[in-house]
Amino acid sequence: MHRSASAPRGTGAVLLAALVALLAAGCSSPPARTTNTAHEAALSLNQRAARALQRGDNLQALALYEQALTVADSVEDFDTGGATLLNLAAVHARLGQTAQAHQRVDRILQAGGRYSGGLQAQAAARKALLYLDAPDLAAALQWADKAEAGCAAPCALAATLSDVRAHVALERGDAAAAAALAARASAQAEATQQSAEQANAQRLLGRAQMRLGDHVAAAAALQRALDIDRALGLPERIALDLLHAGDNEQRRGQKPAARDFFERALQVGQAAVLTRQVEAAQARLKALDAR
Repeated sequence: MHRSASAPRGTGAVLLAALVALLAAGCSSPPARTTNTAHEAALSLNQRAARALQRGDNLQALALYEQALTVADSVEDFDTGGATLLNLAAVHARLGQTAQAHQRVDRILQAGGRYSGGLQAQAAARKALLYLDAPDLAAALQWADKAEAGCAAPCALAATLSDVRAHVALERGDAAAAAALAARASAQAEATQQSAEQANAQRLLGRAQMRLGDHVAAAAALQRALDIDRALGLPERIALDLLHAGDNEQRRGQKPAARDFFERALQVGQAAVLTRQVEAAQARLKALDAR
């Protein structure tokens, strides 16, 4: 999603992990109902899984979402089951289980008569994120277009889809287009009060501005992303913000500031047991010392 060679894998899932804003750090929320006990049990399991995901326990989240899906399937609760399938896809993506993630999403896409149009659009958006993380940029854009076409106005996926297109532009070397799309995504997220997606957009905006050589603007955007992610309590995102902030400082020749950001990212990664972020921070610090 779309990531620089030195960035931790999974920024598409860090979009990632994406439908990040809509899916509460990777989690979708089934519509609240009180019609039956099975639905309430599945909803409770989804909530427990979301909490596990937020504290970084991906395997526990996966197990709880599996239980939720089984309960939902037992009573043909397609709304809750569909949302749970999206959640499972997000966790599989975090674990690097791409084939399993696609299988979860395809179950929704291949049974349009069971799952609502909104779930179909979210599934298409998840496909875009998975292809972004592959990376298969052409497929990511195709699925983003499908998601947009199936998303009823006002489209709650608008910010996410703008972010997908911004990531593609950045990967293709068009930093100016990426910055414009990221700025649009940020405005869309702010208008719909999708805080996590706004942080994603600000992080991407900062990266694009860094590529354009506007390091002051990049620092401001990355700080906004960091402020939001800290308020939301998302260690994985915080570490990513710090890594990119360090990259920005290094690019403008501020080695002590870059070191401070990388050391902070390392500390967050170690405290939250984030292997990819720890490795990325250590690699950056090593490279900084070698200069």
